[in-house]
Amino acid sequence: MDTNYFDVVVCGSELAGLIAASLLGRRGLRVLLCRHDGTPATFPAGPYTLAREPGSLPPPDSEPIARVLRELGHAQIIRRRAPQTQPSLQFVSRQHRVDFSSTLEAVVAELAREFPAEHATIEGILGRLRATSAILDPLLGSDMTLPPQGFWERRDVSRVQAQLPPPETDLLAPLGPYHPIRAGIAALGALSSGFAPADIGSLVQARAYDVARRGFHRLASEADLRALFLDKLGTFSGEIREQVVPTELVWRRGNLNGLRVRPRNETIGFGRLLWAGSAASLLALAGGEAPRRLRETVSAIRPACFRYTLCLLLRPEGLPEGMGPRVVVVKDPAKPSIEENAFTITVGLPPPRQPHHIPVWVECLVPASAGESLGYLSVVRARLREELLRVMPFHDRHLHVIASPHDGLPPELGPAAAGEPGRRGRLPGVPPTAMTPALSCDVERALGLGAASHGTGLKNVYLVSGENLPGLGREGHFVSAWGVARLIAEPAHHKAVRRREILIEEI
Repeated sequence: MDTNYFDVVVCGSELAGLIAASLLGRRGLRVLLCRHDGTPATFPAGPYTLAREPGSLPPPDSEPIARVLRELGHAQIIRRRAPQTQPSLQFVSRQHRVDFSSTLEAVVAELAREFPAEHATIEGILGRLRATSAILDPLLGSDMTLPPQGFWERRDVSRVQAQLPPPETDLLAPLGPYHPIRAGIAALGALSSGFAPADIGSLVQARAYDVARRGFHRLASEADLRALFLDKLGTFSGEIREQVVPTELVWRRGNLNGLRVRPRNETIGFGRLLWAGSAASLLALAGGEAPRRLRETVSAIRPACFRYTLCLLLRPEGLPEGMGPRVVVVKDPAKPSIEENAFTITVGLPPPRQPHHIPVWVECLVPASAGESLGYLSVVRARLREELLRVMPFHDRHLHVIASPHDGLPPELGPAAAGEPGRRGRLPGVPPTAMTPALSCDVERALGLGAASHGTGLKNVYLVSGENLPGLGREGHFVSAWGVARLIAEPAHHKAVRRREILIEEI
């Protein structure tokens, strides 16, 4: 017997599932969010507490993001709490530094300074990337579900595909294979999307550049971004359970309508189940009842890389003059965009009461084959720190602490930590947690951006995670959430339009 019943149960901690839960709660459904696989938003590092991830939000004026914020009433809150970064992006190599901003004139001046002999060619290439990305805007802002679910949606996606350059088109031609701009855009695509470097196409690079040059908006951390949706779900009478772990799918008369969970061994009834995790974890739960479609999806999608993060806490003097809030660093354009050869630096906002504690996140990709070895990660950490000294030469003099939530090593305290109560004695290692995967997939990719479909082969179970649209990175979570929410309950204004249409027809 069910101990409780919900219209929708969302299992998992991925951002797409959290957004979908908030939207469905806003549309009047009774929603339960089970965050069984969530990792803590922060971790202890000696006398400090560090956030695991930066709170980066794609441009909130783009329609895929704006429609979610409008429906949830978050548009004004984002404008107030999350200022836009300027410059929006920096590329740094051994010989060049280019600042990108939303103002075209400023970008032209930067290119003319750094690449005087070929700035006109690079300007044309960047314009081509913007124009290619703009073709996607109407589709991503429409009410279509992506990846497409049925015949009509596949037809509409095919129409957009016909407007795009062929997949084999080199949008960065005629730049040479090891040109710094080519390497920088390739690194940006790899570090911004959910695909591994070898799986990134030209459209992923174009979209990553276009979104980045418009500037992201930053909150204090990823936890602050998620709190916006968690709070809203609570406002709409949604229920959130942190320690509930699903153990079995419950079938009655051939229909899937329940979920058995522990530790209380209770059965929760539902109308729809949204799986906000990997397809592989859903397959493990379904066991022998898993349909062929789900099995094929899992066999076609696999992690090729993982995202390794190094967290720093600095005094403001540790940031070089002119350094932007988001930097893409490429050491050698001739080498792959992994490990210390290509990484991003994200500068966060200090706490209001601690203006001298600037959080900084350094992120790079590591191969999946070696990513689970803590010894290997310790080597990556050392190399990353060495390269970071080249980009931020004085940061070690103004360092409070540096630590990673992934490698199990103890935090390292810097000169700025003098006088802190927890400085003395050997610090314990940080318990390692799983890294975010960068995917490789063999399934047909919608527009080169999508991977797993929302459909799982189970009639009332949907996949809503970073595996749906990995080519869009963070933006893909918003598009995926909107699409799956539309499959279950349309927005209120759509229902009103339909009611008016029916009345007109009856007259």
